[in-house]
Amino acid sequence: MNIEIDSIPLVRTEQNQAGAVVEVSNISNINTTDKRNVIEHEIPGMEGNVFQNLGRSAVRISFNGTFQGKTAKNKIELIRSKFKQGTPLPFNSDVSGATDVTKVMIEDLKVNEVAGLANRFEYSILLREYKEPPPEPTTPPSQDGQAEEWADEVASETMDSINYITGKVLDSEGNPKSGVSVLVTGDEGEHKLETDEEGIYRVD
Repeated sequence: MNIEIDSIPLVRTEQNQAGAVVEVSNISNINTTDKRNVIEHEIPGMEGNVFQNLGRSAVRISFNGTFQGKTAKNKIELIRSKFKQGTPLPFNSDVSGATDVTKVMIEDLKVNEVAGLANRFEYSILLREYKEPPPEPTTPPSQDGQAEEWADEVASETMDSINYITGKVLDSEGNPKSGVSVLVTGDEGEHKLETDEEGIYRVD
């Protein structure tokens, strides 16, 4: 079995050159908890309900552990410091139900120094799976300037395309009047012309 929190092995046995065990790290009572968030919708007039899957919650991993040996106190203090930091920690394990978990936060930690046994510490720990939050959506750059520039170009092209003046003269009954003298004044001066048979005049 292998469990490591931030590269700290929690299952390990060390021996000296003579083969005697000098350091022991071990865990027991491992529990993993998975939960899927499901919402039930009742549909009027239908038999049975519709279920909506909202994904699973973060995996919780709990177990008891022991450190025994000369470095036991240092190890338990190191675990305690990780808990106090409250930051996500790399996690590696071959425990069933937790093999896919790569980062955790220490949610709860209880430590007990065993009386009568030198350099032996027992602890219980609760880990919660940590997932990186999705990146914040980026606001696309404003296109107001481009839209305004495009509108100005279209307006300019439209004005350039208007190279004539035209109109229509009607009598009181709404009928076209031909042969009517019309005076058109513009930037290029005055233009005198007459309406045609349809009562239309035009200055090019």
